[in-house]
Amino acid sequence: MRNMSVSRDVIAGLEWSINEITDNVLNHSRSIYGGIVQVSTFPKNSSVSFAIADSGVGILETLKEAIPTLLTDRQAIGEAIKAGVTRNNELGQGNGLAGTLRIATKSGGSFSITSGRSMLHIYENNSKERNRKEYEKYQGTVITAEIKTDTNFTVSEALGFEGYSDSTPIDIIETNYENEAGSMILKMFDESTGFGNRSAGRQLRQKVQNLLRANPEIPLIINWEGVPLISSSFADEFMGKLFLEMGPLSFGARIRNASMEELIRSLLDKAIAQRLTQANDNL
Repeated sequence: MRNMSVSRDVIAGLEWSINEITDNVLNHSRSIYGGIVQVSTFPKNSSVSFAIADSGVGILETLKEAIPTLLTDRQAIGEAIKAGVTRNNELGQGNGLAGTLRIATKSGGSFSITSGRSMLHIYENNSKERNRKEYEKYQGTVITAEIKTDTNFTVSEALGFEGYSDSTPIDIIETNYENEAGSMILKMFDESTGFGNRSAGRQLRQKVQNLLRANPEIPLIINWEGVPLISSSFADEFMGKLFLEMGPLSFGARIRNASMEELIRSLLDKAIAQRLTQANDNL
C-alpha cells in the first residue's frame, strides 16, 4: 500500500492467496524447515508478484492420501488446482490453489506451480504451459503468482466458484484500519521509525490514498500520538502534496488529524499553506 496505487480488491486477493498457500505449507508439506515467502511490487508494470516455496514431500505424495490412484506429479498438480481437492478435509477445504489461480488470472496476471518433476504455468487466457523435463526433480513445491493492479478485478468474482461459500473475505483494511465508529484510523507511530525525509512522506501519502480509495464513504483519522517531531520536508511530501492533490473540500471531508503536538500542527499547516501559495502563483 505504500509503494503503488492498488485497489482494495487487489489487496484482499493478495492477502487471501498468501494466507491460503502458506497454510498449505504448514498443514500439508511436511517440511521440517517450514517455507519461504517473497512479495514484490512492480509499480511500472502495475503488478504485484509473490512466491511461496517449501522443501517438503511434494503435492503427489500429499494428495495420494486422498487419491491413491495418482501416479505422476503432473496428475497431482492437475488435481491440486481443482476446487475442493485436499488430502484431509479436516485441515482445509482444498480451495487455496484453485482460488489463487483464479485471483491471478482474473486480474490479468499468471500463476505457476512446480512440484516434483512437473511444472504448470497458467496465463490470463487460461493457456497452459508445461516446460519442466521429467528427470529434473524439485524437492518440495513452489507457487508463484502475478496479480495485475490496473484491471477491473473483483475478488468476489474470482472466488465465486463452486465449492467456495465465502466470496467476500475479510481483509486487512477491515481488521487493521476500520472501526465501529464508521471511520478508518492510521496510527502514525506504528507506520514508520522516522519522519525526517521525503521518501517516508511519499510512501505514507501513497498509503493514505490507497486507504481512502478502499472505502470512499468514511473519513480517515490520522493519529499522531507518540510522534514528537517531523521534518518540514516530510510534512510537505506527506500532507502538503496530499492537500493539493485532494483539494480543500475533499481533504476537509475525508481527512482528520488527531493527537498532534503543537509543533507538528504548525509544520503541517505551513506545508499546506506553502503548497497553496505555490499553486496560486502558477495560475
